[in-house]
This record gives sequence, C-alpha cells and structure tokens, in this order.
Amino acid sequence: YARRADFASMQAGDSLVLLGATEGAFGASIFLREILGREEGAPPPVDLALERRTGDFVRGQIQAGAVRACHDLSDGGLAAALAEMCLASGVGCRVRLEGPPWIALFAEDQARYLLALKDPAPLLDAARAAGVPAAVLGTAEGGAIAVEGALDLPLDELRAAHEGWMPAFMGEEPA
Repeated sequence: YARRADFASMQAGDSLVLLGATEGAFGASIFLREILGREEGAPPPVDLALERRTGDFVRGQIQAGAVRACHDLSDGGLAAALAEMCLASGVGCRVRLEGPPWIALFAEDQARYLLALKDPAPLLDAARAAGVPAAVLGTAEGGAIAVEGALDLPLDELRAAHEGWMPAFMGEEPA
C-alpha cells in the first residue's frame, strides 16, 4: 500500500469523525467488566457485510489520502480510541457527543472507526454515498481529552497513569 494511517499522526486542528453506528452494545465489554464488575452478555453481533463495507470505505479513504489518523473502535469503545490517539499523537481533543456520554464513550458496537482528517466535508459526502454512517465529533486541540459535559482529562495525567501503572504494580518508585 502506498498510503497508511496510524493513530499517532493526528495533528492539532484535525476534525475527528466517527464512522459507524453506535447502538449501545455492552455485552462482554470492557466497561461492563472493569467499571461494573460484571462479566455477562453476548458480544455485539457481527454483520460481515457491514464490516466489509465500512472497512473498504476506510481503506479507500486512506488510499485517497483523505485520512491522517485512524483507529478502530473495539475494546473500550470510543473512550479507548480517543485516549490512544491523543497519547500517541501528543495532542488533545474537544468533542461533543449525542445522547448519554457513557454510551457514546464505552459502547463496543462493531464496524466503527475514529478518523482524524483536515477537511471532513468530502469524507462525509462519500460516506453518505457509500451508506456508511459518519459524524463529526469535534477537533484535535489542546492538551486534554475534553468531552462536553462529561470529561476534561489532561493528557499529562492520563500519560502518568498509563505509563506508571506497571512500575507501580511492580513496586518501583515513580521517576
């Protein structure tokens, strides 16, 4: 492949676009296990035709050079993808979500991707034509993950927790 998109290439000013529909799948999810302490429910149903259509769309947009950074939404949902993209790229984000934030942030519905790109308009038009749900969530900016009405987490604090967990578990003093 001549082009690729990792999740460390997001830049300040990029638009953040969510591809795919969020129905609220929580069965066998990280949220259910880690936050609620329960291991139950079936994982989200898999629609192979939808997975292929969405994956082909994403791959086509990357090959066309429209996408700067891309992360699939799987374990941990949108929250995990935002955290990983922001930490890897070194830039925060400001997003606005529809509906209850915990559903939008932690649901593990299938065939969803988080994209960072300079101009979302052509991608939104192409997604509509391809029958792939797409919505602009916000922008890459600042030094925190800011979700309107739900969260304002400085990247420094997130990085310290993320990178300091293993040393703390092993009994090492923080650096």
